[in-house]
Amino acid sequence: MRPFTACDIETRYGTLSLRTAPGIRRYPIAESARLSLLTQLQDLNSFRKHDKSHGWIYCSTLDNKLILINLRYAKSIELIGDDVEAMPAYYPAEVYRTLYDLEIGEAPENLREDCEAIIADIGADKAMRMISFVRVTYDQGEDEWNFLDEVTASIFFGMKAAAIFQVPPHTFTEIESEGYYRARYANLDHVAVMEIPSDRYHRLTRTRGTPTHFKPALGSRDTRNQ
Repeated sequence: MRPFTACDIETRYGTLSLRTAPGIRRYPIAESARLSLLTQLQDLNSFRKHDKSHGWIYCSTLDNKLILINLRYAKSIELIGDDVEAMPAYYPAEVYRTLYDLEIGEAPENLREDCEAIIADIGADKAMRMISFVRVTYDQGEDEWNFLDEVTASIFFGMKAAAIFQVPPHTFTEIESEGYYRARYANLDHVAVMEIPSDRYHRLTRTRGTPTHFKPALGSRDTRNQ
């Protein structure tokens, strides 16, 4: 199967250390992610008054995440080379891909045993979250885990379209939908960070063209904060 992750052949860089209101998170990143972040941050490195509402930036990591960061809650962003500080551990890209294929019954035999060992080590729930669920963290540190489906992926695709994108105040995005029985929306003013499983994201969006704008209409299934 053709690989869909964005970081199959990447030059390792080191660590993205993100300090937000809920706390500090550390992500392993490649050189390309470092350059992307520097470009995005350079556009914000100005003392001139910004005439738009607060923005978001994004970054792909080596541990199968697409990170969307709400700058309102980003206290600091630090890029640290691996020669200075050891980067966080992560699995090779083919492991995340095979874990997903294992779920749908198409995993290559040569990697099946490795993935089964990982599941035995970290548990099936954590393995499933790594490959199929979006972690939404609110400003007070509360987490929600939402299943990444095609509707959800299309919204994130639009949000990621611009290197730095603006979200109008009080934008509500649907994060849980079960037809007639339930619909729940998140106020993006209070979302600090979103972590999207990048392999599944790229599978769901690989045939899409370039979007022109962001439409807040995200639908998903959710497992509650555990």
